[in-house]
This record gives sequence, structure tokens and C-alpha cells, in this order.
Amino acid sequence: MKKVPEGLTQFLLVEVKKMRAQRKEHLLKEHQLQAKNQAMEQEQARLEQRLQELLKVQERCQRLREEWDSNSVELLRLKDENYMMAMRYAQLCEEKNMAVLRSRDLQLAVDQLKCKVTSLEEECSLLRKQAAVVPQREAEERGHPDTVSELWAENQRLMASLQELQGTLQAPGEVPVPGSEQILLDILEHDWKEAQDDRQDLCQKLNSLQSELQWAEELRDKYLQEVEDLQLKYRTLQKDCDLYKHRMNTVLLQLEEIEKERDQAIQSRDGVQLQYSQSLIEKDQYRKRVRTLEEERDELLSKLSQAEGLNSTLEAQLQRCRGNRSLGKMCSSSYSLCSNLSSTWSLADNPAGFASGLVDALGDSAIQSMEVTPDSEKDINRLSTFPFPPCIGSILRRQREERCMPYKSLSCGSFSSMEDATGSGFASISLGAFSSSSSGTYARVKSEICLSTLPSRQEVTRRSLVVQLSSMGPTSNLSPQEKSLGADISILGGNRTGIFVQWVKPGSQVEKAGLKEGCRLIELRVPSLKEEVLSLENCTREVAYLSLLHWDEPSSLVFQLDLQGYQPLREALEEGKKFSGDSFYVRTNLPLLESSDPYALCVKCREILHVTDTMHKGRLEWYCSRVDPLTMRDLDKGTVPNYSRAHQLLKIQEKSNLPGQQKSHRNNLKKRALDQLRLVKSKPQKSSGQPPQQLWLDPCSDPDRSLKPYSLVRPVVVQTPRPVVLSPNCIAPRLIRNLLDLPTSRLDFHVCPAEKLAEEHPSTAHAQEPPVSKSGPQEWKESGQIRMIREAMEKNKHCLLELGVQSVRDLIKREIYPIVIHIEVTEKNVRGLRNLLGKPGQRDTEMLKMCRGAEQALHALPCSWARVEPHAWSHAEELPKVVRGCIFQEQTRPLWVEDGDD
Repeated sequence: MKKVPEGLTQFLLVEVKKMRAQRKEHLLKEHQLQAKNQAMEQEQARLEQRLQELLKVQERCQRLREEWDSNSVELLRLKDENYMMAMRYAQLCEEKNMAVLRSRDLQLAVDQLKCKVTSLEEECSLLRKQAAVVPQREAEERGHPDTVSELWAENQRLMASLQELQGTLQAPGEVPVPGSEQILLDILEHDWKEAQDDRQDLCQKLNSLQSELQWAEELRDKYLQEVEDLQLKYRTLQKDCDLYKHRMNTVLLQLEEIEKERDQAIQSRDGVQLQYSQSLIEKDQYRKRVRTLEEERDELLSKLSQAEGLNSTLEAQLQRCRGNRSLGKMCSSSYSLCSNLSSTWSLADNPAGFASGLVDALGDSAIQSMEVTPDSEKDINRLSTFPFPPCIGSILRRQREERCMPYKSLSCGSFSSMEDATGSGFASISLGAFSSSSSGTYARVKSEICLSTLPSRQEVTRRSLVVQLSSMGPTSNLSPQEKSLGADISILGGNRTGIFVQWVKPGSQVEKAGLKEGCRLIELRVPSLKEEVLSLENCTREVAYLSLLHWDEPSSLVFQLDLQGYQPLREALEEGKKFSGDSFYVRTNLPLLESSDPYALCVKCREILHVTDTMHKGRLEWYCSRVDPLTMRDLDKGTVPNYSRAHQLLKIQEKSNLPGQQKSHRNNLKKRALDQLRLVKSKPQKSSGQPPQQLWLDPCSDPDRSLKPYSLVRPVVVQTPRPVVLSPNCIAPRLIRNLLDLPTSRLDFHVCPAEKLAEEHPSTAHAQEPPVSKSGPQEWKESGQIRMIREAMEKNKHCLLELGVQSVRDLIKREIYPIVIHIEVTEKNVRGLRNLLGKPGQRDTEMLKMCRGAEQALHALPCSWARVEPHAWSHAEELPKVVRGCIFQEQTRPLWVEDGDD
């Protein structure tokens, strides 16, 4: 037997002890993982129990809803019965009223009969009186004839004596009558004549008295009859008034009862609606709670699966350690793998710190290695909105840097930490904003949408005191902590107020260079990119924040002390008031649905938003208000994703709308995509000679970007009559002609001939010429079309034009804002527009295709436009009137124009 060397034995004993120690450590870790697994299983059981309780609550809610439905049906039945009873009551009241009217008619007949009886009685009494008066009259008449008879007898006697005397005078041969007798005869004849005249006068007086008496009696009878008739009418009217008063009292009582019933019905309806709304609110709360619990359950399940995977990995490594002779190598590799996994686990538990260290830790090689190829993207969920994770080396490097950096409290706008920018918001922005292959130390923050300073903002006058930091050495010599000088300051303000420094780290390089609280940031110069200058005077707070993350030299920042502008912001911050440093308007080009955030704003496509804060509560999200486009008033408020996050959502929606067959997708896009997604292509960046007063919104520098989630707009109110452009073009000429045929249209409209537009259109006549510089206003040569439009505007008339989309852009570039009206053509009303077509033999399908193409082209306009709905007109003769009213209505409304389009 060969003797084993003592050194080898000692070495084997030492290795066995190491293996035992490692085995104990592995067993301890395994025990800890099992305890953790048991705790997670208990948590899962608790969550399942909670889910069962929620299901019971949901069942109870469903049962209550069924009871509520049955009670609603019963309530409707009772309401119907009550309505039938009310109808029956109204019918009985009507019958009662008919009976009262019949009674009134009978009472009126009785009153008439009574009046007739009274009149007959009065006639009888009058006849009795007349019968009693007749003998008296006869006696009086007898007294008068006695006098007459006496006079008659005396007259006869005188006549007889006169005849005797005449006979004696006429007797022949007699003795002539003496003179005394002749005189006596004359006297008698004279007396007789006088007596005859007196008698005649008496007869006439008697006749006149009799006629007057008869006339007085007739008047008396007439007046008595009229008095009786008036009394009868008075009694009738009195009864009618009493009857109507009774009926009015009855109607008023019925109205009061109906009002009471109505109030009771309204109260019951309000109570039912309140209960229903409360039940809906409770249901929504339960749904949110269930969603939250499901998310927690999914998170716990993911952690549990990770723990099980880690446990299985450790067990597999332990099995390999037992069966393999190369124990040292396997143990070291196992130890490195465990450390990497543990670091990954700690970063997963703290995603905010992970995101905060991502920007500073990533270099050129790390970023290039993280670029995802199309082949690798196939294995990734297309609907995922989260960025790809960094490599393990960058995570460990960031951890080492964080251990070396001192602790500092997080303030508003601080650059030392980004724990407020949790989730995918900052991570997506950092990856999109700083993944540049040309420079690893700085990435230029581009602007996809630019706007000159808003009209409401007053131009800030620069003071004479402008401080420029001295050079502190080249960038290559700086350490990783010194390369991000933005971590030593925090900022306030925005494009409306300017960017101000709120806090400076004591003892830092920027403090030594003269930067302090109240300084206004003006420019950020980058020597590594050919002395390019980023103006910070009119950029948003978000853009300034992300730009200063890569501020590497103190000498590249230009600032000035402006305590007067900083004082209002400081006072508002100390008093706890809300102050808005940013202020600009954007139009959404994609729908933003409501997320789990209760403060998120649900936005539809093509809505106007007023952004007042680009870093709400320190996070990279925008706080804005929905704007009424007609009155420019702010409506409901909330938060929306920033430009980079919204661009990711737009890309996701675009990818989700790409099916396998592109032809069907294009056909569906023409019909429905315009109402859901507004695809706006961004223009390439201009030369470096662009004006410095620009509002930079997009902090991403993605050169492959072709879509814009937000379009920067501004309201324009034009007092003078604006020119009018009608769409589709196929019906515009005839429609303009019919519009001019309306009464008084010649006083309000002026036509610009199509031949003149074709000859003098600047976009077609100069299409081959090189672009003209806009630096000098003398180079703007107005064509005859522009002069004609301006002359029509000076005459207080609307100029009717036949132009396309590019021509509208040219007019807007020359600060002429037309009214664009699109007549929506459907399959139902396309036949009514045949007389407006230039080509009479055109098919309906071709016309519909042309009109839809014209509508799709209108969505690319940099201004708002009006639409004439199909239900607004019924035939082609009515369409010009509707269009005319729409023109006058659009003249009074503000126009929203995209800025940076020219």
C-alpha cells in the first residue's frame, strides 16, 4: 500500500470543509426560498379568499340589481294603474261638467219661462188698468161732445136765422133791408166764422193730445219690455259667471293635484336614478378593486414563478456540483450567477432607481448592443408598451456609481434622482432620446413640432448682466459623476415664464462658476456637436430637464440673474399655490383611452388640449385641459402621456392596425381609421438658420420617426371676411354658381375665376424653381390671386376659391386663413348631387371614392375645417343655403392652425 502524501490529505480536508460550508450555505438559501415560497402561497390563498368574497359581493350586487329591476317593473305597473285611474277620474269629471252644463241649460229655460210668466202678468195688469181707464175716457169724451153739440146747436140756430134773413132779402118785390139789419148780419157771419175757427182749433188740439197719449203709452210699453229683457240678461250672466267660477275652481284644484302627482313622480324618478347611479358607482369601484387584486395576484404569481425558477436553478446547480469533479469552477460560476440574479431581483423590486440610473450608465457600446434587431423583435409582444431592459453590466455599473454618490433629497425638477418618473415613462424617453450612434456624451434634443412664442407670452428683455461659465477642462477627463452636471441643480418654470434655477448643490462646480438660485437659463452650448446652441428661453420644462441631463461642461451653459422674474414663481411655491410655467396648445392625433390612473384624461382624436405643465408632480407626463374649440375655454383637466410616450402608443396602434393583407387594411383605413387615428407625418428638420424663438416639445431624437402624436396649434381669430374653399373639388364649381344665385349673395361673396387660379397659382407655376428664402420680406412677391383675395377682404366680401390642399397651405403661409368646408357625400345623397357634377356620366362608386379621397386629404391640412353633415340638407337646391349659413358661422369661430408648418 502506497502512502498518501500528507499535503494532499490536508488539501483534501480543506476542500471538504469548503464544500461542506458551501453546502450549508446552499441549504440555508434553499430554506429561505422555501419560507418565501410558503409566504407567497399563504398570500395567494389570502388573495383567493378575497377573490371569493368579491365574487359573493358581485353575486349580491347582481341579486340586488334583479330586485331593482323587478321593483322597477312593479313601479311601472303601478304608474300605469295610476294613469288609468287618472284617466277615469278625468272622464268622470268631464261627465260631471256635462251634467252641470245640462242643469245650467235647464235652469236657463226655467228662468226664461219665469220671465215670460212675469211679462204676461204685467200685460194682464196693464190691460186691467187700461180697462179701468176706458170709462173715464168715455166720460171725458162725452163731456167734450156736449160742448160740441151745444156749439153745433147754436151753429144750426145761427144758420137757420141766417137762412131766414137771406130768404127775406131775396124775396122779390119786398121792401129792401135796412142798413142796421145788414150790419147785424155781417156781425153774425163774422161771429160764426170765428166760432168755426175756434172749433177747428179745438179739434186739432184734441187730435194732437190723443196722438201724444198714444205715443207715450207705446214708449212706456217699449221701455218696460226693454227693462224686463235687461233683467233677464243680468240674471243669465250672473248665473253664467257663477258657473264659470265654479268650473275654474274645479280646474285649479285638478291642476294642483296634477302638480303634486308630478312632483311625487319626479322625486321618485330622482330617487331611482340616484340609486341606479350609486349602484353603478359601486359596481365600478368593485371592478377597479377586482382589477387591482388581479394585478396584485399576477404580480405575486410572477414573483412566485421567478422564485420557483431560481429555486430550480439552484437545485440544478447543486446536483451538478455533487456529480462533477471540477467543484471550484462550478461553484464560482454558480456564485456569479446567483449574484447577478440577486441584483436583478433587487432592481425589479425598485424600478424607480433602475430607471434613474439608466441614462447615466449607458454608453455607446451598451446602447448599440441594446438595439433590437427585427429578428429579435418577433419574439417580443407587439402590444407591449415597456422598453427593453438594459444589460447586466450597465446595471452593476450604475449600482457602483450610486454607492459612490452622496445622498440628496429629491426636489421639484431635481436631476439627481428620477424616482418620481416611475414606470415606462422615463425609461422609454431615455432610450429614445439618447440612443445616438454619433456621440455618447451628448444627444441633441430634437423637436418634431416647433412653434414660435405664444402671443400671450410677453417677450422677456435680456439684462446687461449675462454670466458665462469658465472652462473647467475637456469633457474626456471628467469622471462619470462630473459628466452629468444637471444633477447639481433643480429648475422651475417653462416656456411661458422661462427656465429658472431653484436649487444648486453646495460646493459643486456650477456653484463655483456663479450659478445660483434665481438665475435664468438662456442657452446650452455643445462644443462636441459643431458649436450647436440650444435655446432654453422658450423651451418647455421637460425639454430643459432632459437637455441638462447631458450637460457636461459648465462653460457650455449661458445664464443671467433675473430675480424679478423668479420672485413670482418662488412666492407661489412657498404659498403652495399652483403655478403654470408652461402654456401651449396641441391637437391630438390619436385617441388616449382612460387608464388606471384616476387623474388621466380620456382624449379623443383631433381634440384641442391646453398643456400647462410638462412635468406634473415631477413625472414626465403632461397636465392639460380639454379646450372647447369654439369658445377657447378650458374644460375638464387631467394628465396625458408626454410626446415620447404618446409616440410609442401611436406606433403600437399603427402596428396593431397592420393586418396580413395590406389591401383590406387600406380599404378599412379609408372608411374608419380617420375617426380613430390621425396619422400626421412629421417634416424633416430645417437648417441651422431657423429662428431661436421655438417651443421644443419632443425630447426624442429618433431619426426614423414619421408620425406625430401631437400637433402644436394656436388659435387665430380673423375679423375680416375669410376666403372660402369648398370640398370635394368635383362639385365645387357648380356649388359656387348656385351659391351666387341666392338673394343678396353678390353682396357677401366674390368669385376668383378658376382660369386665373390655374395661370397664377404659385405652387404649380414655380414647382421646379428652388425654394426661396424667407429671411427678407421684400422677396415675397404676391401673385394676382393673392391680390384678388386681399381686395375681396378689403371690400368686406368672402372670396370663393377652387383650390387644393397644397394651395390652402400656401395661403396659410402668407397669413391668409381660408374657411374650408367639406360636404360629406354618402351612398344615400350621392344621387342628389348629380346636377352639381362636371361629368354627367360618372358612376356613384367613382364619385364616392373621389369624395372620400378628398376628405382624407383634408386631414393633412394644418388648420381646422368644417363639415356639412348629410342630415343637414335634403336636396341639392337646399345645399347652397346650408353652405352659406355654415360660412357665416365659421367666420365667427376661432381657427386652429398648426404652428411650424411654414
